Amino acid sequence: MLLASSVDELKVCSVGGLLFRPFWRYGVSVASNRYHHFAWYHGMELFEAAFSTQTFARHAHEGFAIGAIVDGVGGYVCRGESMTVPAGSLSLMNPQEAHTGHAAAGQVRYSMLYASESAVRAVLGLRVLRGFPDIATRDRDLKVTRALARLTHGLHAPGTTDRRLVAEEAMHDILALTFTHYARADLRQPGREPVAIQRMIDRIRSGVETGEALSLADLAADTGWNPSYLIRATARATGMTPHGHVLHARVEFARRLLLDGMPAAQAALAAGFSDQAHLIRHFRRHYGVTPGALIRH
Repeated sequence: MLLASSVDELKVCSVGGLLFRPFWRYGVSVASNRYHHFAWYHGMELFEAAFSTQTFARHAHEGFAIGAIVDGVGGYVCRGESMTVPAGSLSLMNPQEAHTGHAAAGQVRYSMLYASESAVRAVLGLRVLRGFPDIATRDRDLKVTRALARLTHGLHAPGTTDRRLVAEEAMHDILALTFTHYARADLRQPGREPVAIQRMIDRIRSGVETGEALSLADLAADTGWNPSYLIRATARATGMTPHGHVLHARVEFARRLLLDGMPAAQAALAAGFSDQAHLIRHFRRHYGVTPGALIRH
């Protein structure tokens, strides 16, 4: 029951005095609205909006709607009030909360994640799920805004490796940040779980070498954890998320193939990268050199 209540080369802009890389700065040009449905991940959906004259009649969503305004000013009528939501703000709607929608000043750009109550419970492992007391609020340190930007970036950036895993981690971050900061959600605190973490890392290495498509659900099942706990426990223990470990395993596997004499283009594909350029980019980030500078003696 619902209870009432880093990419250094990219350009940045300022929202609320903080530097932020909005989703269209991630190489994503949003000239029109886009709607994504994630059938494999609890049916969650993402709306990428960019408009000036479009209006939305009074309506409601079956689940939660979590949005971040990154440019312009949004506006709506909700709970009997006319509200404006400027850049740097969040729009937090509870299920069945009737509202309208429009651009309050010029063009408005925002990303909105839709998640059912069952999806939120499944992803975060929550027993007690509270609604949002405030519809419009400032995004503290723009953490939710950045998490939404990571999601849109992962969906649109060419050559994204493990696109589903990237999207799953981003959607988890959006929900975890939003419900802990703005709905008083109480997530299980991660402990020190070295055996389970190592089992996950071994599974990732094996999966990379065999070409297996890895998902949060599979990795969580191996540890017996909820996906949210898996992400947070892994980050606490190792400083990386599961996807970070997957990328590390792919680069390390490609390195071994290169040392065995495999051409870089073949090694890139064998390790799960989209092409040689993608491998070069991540190889340089991990080792400080390109594959061509790897010298075997």
